[in-house]
Amino acid sequence: MKIHYKGFMREKIRRNPITIGSDANFFEARTLIHDKGVRHLPVVDKDNRLIGIVTDRDIRQAAPSDATLLSVQELNYLLGKLKVSAFMTPKEKLITINPDTLIEEAVKLMRDHKIGCLPVVEEDKLYGIFTETDALDHLVDIFGINQKGTRLTIAFEDKPGAMLGILEVFKKHNINIISVVTPSFLVEGKRIAAIRIQAENNPEVNKELEKAGYGILSIGHWPSI
Repeated sequence: MKIHYKGFMREKIRRNPITIGSDANFFEARTLIHDKGVRHLPVVDKDNRLIGIVTDRDIRQAAPSDATLLSVQELNYLLGKLKVSAFMTPKEKLITINPDTLIEEAVKLMRDHKIGCLPVVEEDKLYGIFTETDALDHLVDIFGINQKGTRLTIAFEDKPGAMLGILEVFKKHNINIISVVTPSFLVEGKRIAAIRIQAENNPEVNKELEKAGYGILSIGHWPSI
C-alpha cells in the first residue's frame, strides 16, 4: 500500500500566511496584525521572496510613547510615512527553515533562540510559516489529547524490546493505541511511557501488565469518558 505522505512539517506548516510589502506603512501593518489576529507578518517582494518579518512587538516598539509632544495630526503624518522596511527584522537576521525540516528540529530552534515563529522558505520564496501555536498543536496531536481514551503511565526496563510485552497484552485484548510518549529521563533506573489507548480502564489488562513485570504508575482519562 502506497501512502502519499509529505512529512510532519509539510503537513503542519501554515501555508499562504498573511503577508505585507516592504513599502507598506505603519498603519497598514498594524491594521493587518490586529484585524487578522496574527502576531507575525512576513514581508515579501512582488515575487513572494522573503524580505523580513514584522511582529506585533515591532508594531508596539515603532509606535511613539505616550510622552511624545507631537500632536495627533503630526503623529498620524509621521506614522503614515513610516515604511515597514524601517522597523521590520530583515531576512539576514531571521532563522528560517525549509518544508522538509524535521518538526522536532524546528521546535528546538524556536526554543533555543527564544523566537515565536519560523518563516518557511523553499527556493528563496516564502512557502509558509511555523509558529509556536503550531508547535503546541503538534504536541497536543502527539499526545492524542483530542481523542477519548485511557492514559496509562507505565515503568519498564530501559533495554531494547522492553515494550514488547505491553504491546502483546494490548493485542490480546484487542486494544488500539492512540499514542506512546516516553521522555529521555529515567525514574529509579526505569523508562517511563505515557500510553493512551482507545479503551476504558480495564483491571484485567492492568493485572496482566503488572504480572509481566510492568509497573503502572498512574491511570487517567482525557478527555473524560
